[in-house]
Amino acid sequence: MKLNSVWKAFSILLMATMAFAATVPKTQVKLEAYTYSDSIFSGRIFVQNIDYTKIVTVYWSDASNKWDSSKYYTEAAYTHSIPGTNYEYWDFSATIGPSGIKQFYISYQVRGVTYYDNNGGYGVNYDVISSPPTTSDATTIPTTTTSAIPSSTTTIPASTGVPSGNSTITVWADSQHKISWKAMLANINPPGSATGFIAASLSTSGPDYYYAWTRDAAMVAHVIVNAYNTTKAGDATTLGVLKDFVTFQIKAMATSTVCNCLGEPKFNPDGSSYTGPWGRPQNDGPAERATTFILFADSYLSQTGDAAYVTTLKRAIFTDLDYVVTTWQDNCFDLWEEVNGLHMYTLAVMRRSLVDGASFAARNGDNTRASTYTNTAKSIETKLASFYNSSSNYVVVTKNFAGGVNKAGLDTSTLIAANTAGLGDGFFTPGSPEILATAAAIEKSFADLYGINKQIPNWLGTAIGRYPEDTYNGNGNSQGNPWFICTATFAELYYRAILEWQHAGSVTVNNVNLPFFKKFDSSTSSGTTYTVGTSSFDSLISKVAYAADNFFSTIKYHAATNGSMSEQFNRDTGFMTGARDLTWSHAAFITAAKAKAGTPVY
Repeated sequence: MKLNSVWKAFSILLMATMAFAATVPKTQVKLEAYTYSDSIFSGRIFVQNIDYTKIVTVYWSDASNKWDSSKYYTEAAYTHSIPGTNYEYWDFSATIGPSGIKQFYISYQVRGVTYYDNNGGYGVNYDVISSPPTTSDATTIPTTTTSAIPSSTTTIPASTGVPSGNSTITVWADSQHKISWKAMLANINPPGSATGFIAASLSTSGPDYYYAWTRDAAMVAHVIVNAYNTTKAGDATTLGVLKDFVTFQIKAMATSTVCNCLGEPKFNPDGSSYTGPWGRPQNDGPAERATTFILFADSYLSQTGDAAYVTTLKRAIFTDLDYVVTTWQDNCFDLWEEVNGLHMYTLAVMRRSLVDGASFAARNGDNTRASTYTNTAKSIETKLASFYNSSSNYVVVTKNFAGGVNKAGLDTSTLIAANTAGLGDGFFTPGSPEILATAAAIEKSFADLYGINKQIPNWLGTAIGRYPEDTYNGNGNSQGNPWFICTATFAELYYRAILEWQHAGSVTVNNVNLPFFKKFDSSTSSGTTYTVGTSSFDSLISKVAYAADNFFSTIKYHAATNGSMSEQFNRDTGFMTGARDLTWSHAAFITAAKAKAGTPVY
């Protein structure tokens, strides 16, 4: 499998993961779209989920139309299931050498049968042209074993990927991405800790964050799995880190805890559970862990064929997801560990895990669990819809409040949920009206709250905290501060929204998202539609991209010159405060940077 680090040429295809539900084909395998630019040949394929074990391969001819199946091929990799269908997305990316490329076709092997997509049947295949891509054109194809899909044409809109924005920030983001990756890995398996321990921070006092939170560890490992499935495919070091993570987490699942449940929030460096007073349970953790385990299981099996190891993961995945099924309606503590209630963020990641889990269960022959997970995910979606408050015009953070910090309802965690748990179906996704309205309301609430946000230059974005009523200062209680995680969340949300609109072909202003679009086009009104390929659309996404870059500028301005990022930065002085080199801060930056590059982490 070849998944190249310059996947940016593939950006338009990954938009589909964050946009609206796809129309799947009626055959076993079908190209959705591809790009060929700067020697990078990338694409996305619809694959029917016939069995768990499958091989999807793209074969091509060189520029002289010579076919050599031992040289000119690349294996596709599972990306994610398509909600509401028995199809999956598989992605491929390869660097084409000096021999060039002229034509290609797709092979799908499952249960001893080979299916092909050869663009219409024997005697035709896909001609390769430079971007903008197409899924039509045909010439010849090697002998096939089954009938293929009728020829069809899909033209990708001319506007693709996130606009270049601030060139200085683009260069910096690439550099900071590398720094954050190293900083993230430095907090994994520190000397003296149990195998697979992912420290929230190496800070042991003022504050002490030297613990492995189930949530933080799963989110960090998710970023690493994404790398293992793309730019670091086959990398032994990356694989070792992920296997260590699995080892620690499976042991944690069997460890005796105070809550006597899988929602125990954090564990000590030696792997034992933390037994002091804490906000427990926190039921988002098992859901996030299950999602990460599923992504790793699929990627690992695709790359190694080691089904035995995946069986170990399968048991853990089902244990976590069964827990989600039984607890989703229960109150628990939120991701900030301060409020007992029913939380939008927790429900969103639960829904995501169950949708992923339903596909995983079906592929592993457990149709009973697949049905249970699907039905529970639908129930959670119905509950989630009630979190949008039409009178306030934003998604509230908590219902069924039972103790802790009493908030008005605005909280950046709702946007983190959109970035990390969106299913590409338009429901509370980054570009959806309710989430855009919520983003506008949250940013407005912080604009005058922090001293550093007053009279800021036009190249800086608003510094964003967790929620306006926050009093946690990083090592005690007084006044809350902006967080690197939260500021990066806004940048990522904007980048993802651009990709979502591009894939949809347009975006329409309505009474819900109007406050967001008014920030970028003062003359806009409900009913205005921005269509891909028009100057108005290009102007809109250019302004949104610059605004996203401004959030990155704020991060750059307040981070250390060596790229270090703590948990927070002071609301008045701007200097970093709280836990040093918070692992989640660096992971959040990486996911935002990948969204800016057009390859968001799914």
